[in-house]
Amino acid sequence: MTQSKSSLSADMLANEKQAIAHLKRGNLAGLTVLVQIWQVKAVHAALLIVRDQGTAEEVVQEAFMQAYRKIDQFDDRRPFGPWFMRSIIHSAIKIADKQKRVEALEEPQDGSRIAEWLIDPGFAPHEIVETAEFREAVWQALAKLTPNQRAAVVMRYFLDESESEMVSHLNRPLTTIKWWLHSARQKLKLNLSTLHETESESQEVGRE
Repeated sequence: MTQSKSSLSADMLANEKQAIAHLKRGNLAGLTVLVQIWQVKAVHAALLIVRDQGTAEEVVQEAFMQAYRKIDQFDDRRPFGPWFMRSIIHSAIKIADKQKRVEALEEPQDGSRIAEWLIDPGFAPHEIVETAEFREAVWQALAKLTPNQRAAVVMRYFLDESESEMVSHLNRPLTTIKWWLHSARQKLKLNLSTLHETESESQEVGRE
């Protein structure tokens, strides 16, 4: 399971602070530690927005280099994760805005978990959440959102940011954030409900 913004262990937090201290002294070994802590989560977040594994990895690689270049601007009294992930989200949105088409991609590991966050517990049977078809449906439903809507979903449900944090990180008014989240949820539920109906019809046919 990936870590949320507040679930780093005490040892990981200590390692993170030590790594930042090393970086501020010009020791690149600190960057290696930060990569070990944040790379997987960062790539997953970027992937959900740009929808291309290679592009997501490039976004994260550049974000780590940017963090190294700007580490002196980082207030080490604050957590590193939100500061770093903000760079990931902004870069991913810019790239997604420029994309003219979406290529066929391998399904991300987090599709089912995001589905559980987005869909009410009674909306679909738990067994459906576990099926490859449902995870694929979530992935395809995300593709139908705008880059800003995808970013809002990732920040709220994957990075576990509050709406007030999203306002600060995206530099947009609260009404805009709420609208992105609302419209994204409506689109996702509409597309996922189609799968639920199809599954139900298939089960009925199977019982006849």
